[in-house]
Amino acid sequence: MMAVEIVPDPARAPETETFPRGALALAIAAGMLTILAMSALALFVEHLRRTNRFLREGKQLLREKTELLDTVLETMDQGLMMVDASGLVRVCNERAATLLGLPPALMRAHPSFEAVSFHQIAEGRLGNAPEALRRWNFEDMAPGETYAFEQEAPHGCVVEVRLVPVVEGGAVLTFTDITARKRAETQVAQSEARLALALDAGSDGLWDSDLVSGEAWCSARWWEVLGYTPGELEPHARTWRMLVHPEDAARTERVLQDHIDGRTPLYECEHRMRRSDGGWAWLLTRGRVVARAEDGTPLRFVGTQIDISARKAAERQIAHMARHDGLTDLPNRALFYERLDDRLSELRLRGGRAAVLCLDLDRFKAVNDRLGHLAGDTVLRAVAHRIRVELHAEDVVARLGGDEFAVLVADGGDLAAIEDLARRLIGSVNEPVYFEEQRMEVGLSIGIALAPEHGKSGEEIFKRADLALYRAKLEGRNTYRVFEAAMDEAVAERLDLECDLRRAIAENELTLHYQPQVNTGGRDLVGFEALVRWRHPTRGLVPPSVFVPLAEQSGTILSLGEWVLRAACREAATWDRPLKIAVNLSPMQFQQADLADRILAILAETGLPPARLELEITESVIINDMARALGILRRLKSFGISIAMDDFGTGYSSLATLQAFPFDKIKIDRSFVGHVEGSPQAAVIVRAVLSLGRSLGMGVVAEGVETPDQMRFLTDEACDEVQGYLVGKPQPIDVFARYLRGENAESAWMVDTLADQEEAGPTQTKRPLKRAGTNGG
Repeated sequence: MMAVEIVPDPARAPETETFPRGALALAIAAGMLTILAMSALALFVEHLRRTNRFLREGKQLLREKTELLDTVLETMDQGLMMVDASGLVRVCNERAATLLGLPPALMRAHPSFEAVSFHQIAEGRLGNAPEALRRWNFEDMAPGETYAFEQEAPHGCVVEVRLVPVVEGGAVLTFTDITARKRAETQVAQSEARLALALDAGSDGLWDSDLVSGEAWCSARWWEVLGYTPGELEPHARTWRMLVHPEDAARTERVLQDHIDGRTPLYECEHRMRRSDGGWAWLLTRGRVVARAEDGTPLRFVGTQIDISARKAAERQIAHMARHDGLTDLPNRALFYERLDDRLSELRLRGGRAAVLCLDLDRFKAVNDRLGHLAGDTVLRAVAHRIRVELHAEDVVARLGGDEFAVLVADGGDLAAIEDLARRLIGSVNEPVYFEEQRMEVGLSIGIALAPEHGKSGEEIFKRADLALYRAKLEGRNTYRVFEAAMDEAVAERLDLECDLRRAIAENELTLHYQPQVNTGGRDLVGFEALVRWRHPTRGLVPPSVFVPLAEQSGTILSLGEWVLRAACREAATWDRPLKIAVNLSPMQFQQADLADRILAILAETGLPPARLELEITESVIINDMARALGILRRLKSFGISIAMDDFGTGYSSLATLQAFPFDKIKIDRSFVGHVEGSPQAAVIVRAVLSLGRSLGMGVVAEGVETPDQMRFLTDEACDEVQGYLVGKPQPIDVFARYLRGENAESAWMVDTLADQEEAGPTQTKRPLKRAGTNGG
């Protein structure tokens, strides 16, 4: 890169100076200073302008923040007051003035805190305040500490005051309206008090268990049920498991696990737990998992525990009575057959022999007729005891009904030993029995059948023993006979009787007798039960206990039952009084798919209103085929026909039957009613059935009422209706004609009832139908 040099032009002459150099320099310097001064002034002016702008913006921001703070103070739900070191109220929002009831004029004057406190004291608001506050002295309060108290305004508003002294002097106070919270706390306290009262008065024990730790809370009632005091045992899940009965432990754990795993919506289990006295209490435990983790793990389990020991005892008593005879406490027919079937099953598996003895008392009817039923009951109890004494522990004795007993000898391998037992039983029963200084003697006839020689099934064995008993009675009574094949010839005679029965039904040789049903006390006649009778041309009067079972075994019961129903409805339709007519239905009739249609057709044919018909069934009707029977019963009930359960308590599932269908009436079996005078157990059962009927809204009819004491008992216990020989034995309908037809039919019953009671006197048997030709049973 080339360099350039500048050289003066020698040809040009230098110019002459016209102004001094010093002055020029000064002028230049002065100009520069002026320029600098002007620049500085401009900068200062700009600074002032910027400062003013910042001040304006700061004031605006301050004003906005002040307005925001004021807005916050005036709109906040809490009241706020600030007192400076001199005791002046510097800040008090509208909410504080409102909650404290401070007049606006007072607050506009910027009062001291002393003036505010005077106003509060005058209204009685500082009664719960700290002493230092009532003396307006914050110095006695520690700075930074919070002092809180509540004050109640005259109009009921409750305000929580919180005061915090500051180090520089003065204090900050906040005021919160806690009226709603206090009201809620009061309501909660009242609810808790009511809950506590309910828990104390109720029968439920409550528990709350932590499923993770096993810790639990149990109410006082929970412990009391078991006889423990709260805190006596550890409230823990393992304590519960320790107290559960060993036989119930596996089941309770299984049901519990099903609920915990979510397979059931509710934990519900009946089980036993050990009481403090060492006994066992039956409990119904219900619970539910109420909290689970996000992964579904159960966390909390709450529920109740109810003492059902009394219910279980009653159920055991009822179950026992259903399977045992109420008079002798022996097994009944159903339980005997069950034990017999069990023994026959053992014989099929292991071999061996067993024996069945059918026993029937001789001359027992004479005892009843001569000395009455109480004497007969004494004989039956004595016979039951004597039979038990002669048997081994593994043998079974049952009362089948009336004066019939049965014995199952578990080891029947030695026929000679069985015959020796029969002779001992006869000898023991022949011993006199005494009742009110009256000597009573009865005999005993026994029929013996061996298993498996004489049959493979319980029914077959029993049938053969019954044939042997029949032979023993034919051959002089008070003896025994062992079944022989020739005895089956008796079956031929039964076939002849069956043919005669079929003919009697077809040729209308049967008749109906009617037994009155009256309300308790016999004042009002409410209806009749129709009972079939058969007078054979050559055999004479055949008892229903003979031909009805024969009809059921042969299938003739279907035509027999239809004949009875049609005849009863036809007769009842002719009565002037709209009384009920009760008719028994056999279980076999319910096997007819068109039974309901048949009954409705008979009602239409005879013109009897459905509401006047009452059908009596036994629980076996429902048990044999529940679905079919319930369908038929519901259809019949829908037409207005009444349904009554007959012989209640004699089966083994009467309660289950009641649960299955809403019966209109329950008929207490005569085996219970007949012993209410002498058997406390029978009286308890009758009371229980009456209470059950009232609870379920079902009427109750007592059968077999034969004595005034029985009637008085039933009257005292508010039984609805009764029937029995005391008020009228079964008779042809003509005997009762004056109570059924004519304008004075109803009053005739009342007149005869009152007349008979006056004639009988207060201590004699009242027989309302004596004028109708009965003898009072």
